[in-house]
Amino acid sequence: MHPIYFFIALVFAISIANLLIIFADSDAKIIYSSWMLIINSAIASSLSIFALLKERHSIKKDKTAIYLTMGLIFYFLANIVWGYYELVLDVVSPVPSLADLFLLSAYGFLIYRLLVTYKNLEKVSNKNIIYLITIGTGLFLAYILNLTLSLTEISNFRGLMLFVVTIAYPILNSVLTVLALTILLNLKNEKEMSIPWICELIGLLAIVIGDSWFAIIVLTAFVDQIWISAVLISAHYLLIAGGLIWYIRYSTSWSLERFNFKNKFMSKKSFNKKIIAVIVTVALSFTITLLIATNNIELLGNGMVFLQANPDSKVIDVAFDNEDIKLIGAIVPQTGSLSSIGKPIVAALKKAEKEVNEHYENINSTSRVKLLLDDSKTSPEETVAAIKRLDASGAKVIVGPATSTAVASVKDYANQNNITLLSYASTSPILSIEGDNLFRLVPDDITQGKVMAEKMIDDGVTVIVPFWRGDIYGNALANATKYYFEKLGGKVEEGVNYLPHTGKFATSLHRINFIMWNQELKKLNDMVTEAISKNGPDSVGVYVISFDEITPILIQAQLFEELGKVRWYGSDSIAENHHVTKNIDSAVFASQTHFANPLFSISSESKKSSEFEKDLLESYHGSSITYPALAYDSFWIAALSLHEYADAINEGRYNENVTIFNQILTRVSESYEGVTGKIDLNAAGDRTSDNYDFWYVTKDNSTQHYEWHKENNKNASVPSGLH
Repeated sequence: MHPIYFFIALVFAISIANLLIIFADSDAKIIYSSWMLIINSAIASSLSIFALLKERHSIKKDKTAIYLTMGLIFYFLANIVWGYYELVLDVVSPVPSLADLFLLSAYGFLIYRLLVTYKNLEKVSNKNIIYLITIGTGLFLAYILNLTLSLTEISNFRGLMLFVVTIAYPILNSVLTVLALTILLNLKNEKEMSIPWICELIGLLAIVIGDSWFAIIVLTAFVDQIWISAVLISAHYLLIAGGLIWYIRYSTSWSLERFNFKNKFMSKKSFNKKIIAVIVTVALSFTITLLIATNNIELLGNGMVFLQANPDSKVIDVAFDNEDIKLIGAIVPQTGSLSSIGKPIVAALKKAEKEVNEHYENINSTSRVKLLLDDSKTSPEETVAAIKRLDASGAKVIVGPATSTAVASVKDYANQNNITLLSYASTSPILSIEGDNLFRLVPDDITQGKVMAEKMIDDGVTVIVPFWRGDIYGNALANATKYYFEKLGGKVEEGVNYLPHTGKFATSLHRINFIMWNQELKKLNDMVTEAISKNGPDSVGVYVISFDEITPILIQAQLFEELGKVRWYGSDSIAENHHVTKNIDSAVFASQTHFANPLFSISSESKKSSEFEKDLLESYHGSSITYPALAYDSFWIAALSLHEYADAINEGRYNENVTIFNQILTRVSESYEGVTGKIDLNAAGDRTSDNYDFWYVTKDNSTQHYEWHKENNKNASVPSGLH
């Protein structure tokens, strides 16, 4: 094969191999990235072993091939360990971990290989360019070290080890960069060149950029693009694998001998056009297959192909014979910073859809319901796109969105387009408006704020330092709690209002994410230290309002001694989060600080609720049933309301009108008793209840595992006065 075609094919293969990562949603990117790194490093190390065995007679003369093989094997082992933590355990790896040991060992072998190769170069030219590369790399390294040091807490052993391991990679990457570029620039001065060497050196540069990607993340706003690092590292393995395939095919020595650049690279032998056509056809077929496999392409009935912007958005044909299909949309945070509740909610909605249709079948009704799911990605922008897709598909009743920020982003669109929203988790009192199209099956946060304030005062806490998300949910809840806490005689410090990332990065368990949280936690620690000095640790509490990012927050909080001396309190968005209990560091800190989180209490005594809990926990053990139960009831209320509304329209009692539908929905809600118990709505369409449980993390002495448990039920009557 002509080298030009070889490199084109290699780039194409790398692009195809990374499609799963590129097109996956933010949560799935982590899974696919881990698998791709394992598979690609296995391919590269296997080919290296094969090549080493093939040329074993020349090992005594040139041992650098051994160092490459050892480096690739250690890369593979490191990816196996990281994959085990991420895919199997779904927890953060220790610092340092066995994976770090393997990866640093791989760096050692690869750097030594390049040093030996550098010494064997006949002549080193382009020295000015090499000096510039060295200076530029040194400046970049200095920036990374300074940035890392400024964000790192090194007053204890764990913090120091985190810093040492974190800076080890950019230092080794800098050495690799200078050596790889020096050799690459001087290959043309050798009498003969080797394609495997070019592939290896470019591959090393890819892993250098991939490992240093966090610096780009810090410098820019692209915090959710950490997956690009995985793509670059994956490309690194495939580049080396491609070079090894060329080497094995042409039996070319790794020692830069017996390869004639002029004869090989300048060959004018034509490439068969039929072969090109076959390759392109196969590649396109494979690409489309991958996209279908990842639900990014929908094949429509009319033969058209629809490329979805969101893999959970479906364009469906709703014309079923002899059946009256009623569409119910649902917007669920299946990815992003509240994705921990996504899968159980989807399961609950599908269960509700199935049971509603069984109900209609049992009463010999031709009515049926169809669930249309879409992913909010815990992002207001994506929520707007989701409601527009559901509206275009014909859904005028939507279960969700979950967060108050997401609800606020689509509320006007819903009112303007006669869409009724039934949110199962939104609680901001700012959204409590009489006469709009929003209904919520949970009480607003005025109640939660009062319950939380009373709990902290009852525990003897007189000073709190808040640490909260700066969005419509976090701000409103923080204000409500502050109002009641001060009304009860407590003092609220300024606290830390952090900017929440909408994507997966803020909740990820990557080392770089931990370091970035240190900026906020240092501020919190300083405030807590001052509060302790004035009031004593027993009188001070930390009040946290967050989503899934609570896990890296708790993990990093243990680096700051004063933060572990006071009680911690949380919010309904944290209670029963399974990521907290699965990661030992976060679970231990939560248990140590008696981390108390309120959650709206649903009925657990009825047969219906106990059966629902049993069914859900069989599939999602350890997940909270509160929000899935609320979503389940929301779907039933939507379905029953649509059925009654359709009957009223058909009988001529009403004309089509969203106000009429909302009145029917209110009446159905208050007559319906489902999994979450009796429902009473206020004038704004929000549930009225003062029933809250407090959830804590404790260690089960029999299993030695950390688990959530509820300690007590808290009732609070909310007086007027907070608006």
